[in-house]
Amino acid sequence: MAKKQILAPTLFITLFLYVLFPWLSFNNIHFLMFNFEFHRFEFLFMAFEVSTHQLIYIVLTLFIGLIVGLNLTISRFYCGYFCPSSIASFISLRFKNPFLIFVSVLTLAFILSFSTISYFTSAVDLFLNFTKFDTASIFVGVLTTAFTSIFLVFRGWYCSILCPYFFVSAVLPQEEKQTFEFFDKNSCIDCDKCVKVCPIDELDIKAGFDIRCVQCGLCETACDSVMIKFNKSSLITKKYKDRNIFKSFSKNGYIWGIIVFTIMIFTIIYILDSLNLDNCYFINKNLY
Repeated sequence: MAKKQILAPTLFITLFLYVLFPWLSFNNIHFLMFNFEFHRFEFLFMAFEVSTHQLIYIVLTLFIGLIVGLNLTISRFYCGYFCPSSIASFISLRFKNPFLIFVSVLTLAFILSFSTISYFTSAVDLFLNFTKFDTASIFVGVLTTAFTSIFLVFRGWYCSILCPYFFVSAVLPQEEKQTFEFFDKNSCIDCDKCVKVCPIDELDIKAGFDIRCVQCGLCETACDSVMIKFNKSSLITKKYKDRNIFKSFSKNGYIWGIIVFTIMIFTIIYILDSLNLDNCYFINKNLY
């Protein structure tokens, strides 16, 4: 029952924060921005002058560090608790009209795309100049098309083949990783909601655990929403009862995760060290 109460709010809170952060600024310094235009990295309303190469290194460090660190802590539960693709699944299950599904998913894709580009350019400027179809606006359109295609057409293919998070999950040696089990087949009413909500095409949890499973927990939530009408709990449950979202990789996974996050932070600090500035354009002297 607890997972049903936590899953959807977690997804939307994460989306809200992702959309909100690019709009937060103080004295024209943003909460988080990779400002390639003015050659500076902005974080916590502080600005650090950097070169284009350094900004690229910072983006790559954050990307790799977060993917590996989250895999070592929450493992594939990221897919169900934080990945926006899961929001698209909820939309597809909630609406029956194909047109409403398309419009809702398209809107979600646009919001994600606009917010993503806003981490590299001012969200306010992007909003005010969006109809001028500059480079940033074009990128928003391209990302919107890509996200919509993934959510509606290629989701199973993307999640099980191209998703970098899933790739790292498959590569890392997960001992006693969290999995889900289907039990009490006699109580199943064959509604197939668990199959429809699964991000992997043609994967049926009722047939037993499949290595392609991303462990997002959406099937457990879907089953719980049906069985609660019969005063029963979900027929799909976690294999390890004593594990939770922060102990889903292994018993000591969070320790390795903290180590990875620490390395990531110190790597970024090293990149930002003024002694290591390389080919930097000193156009932000007012920051000092």
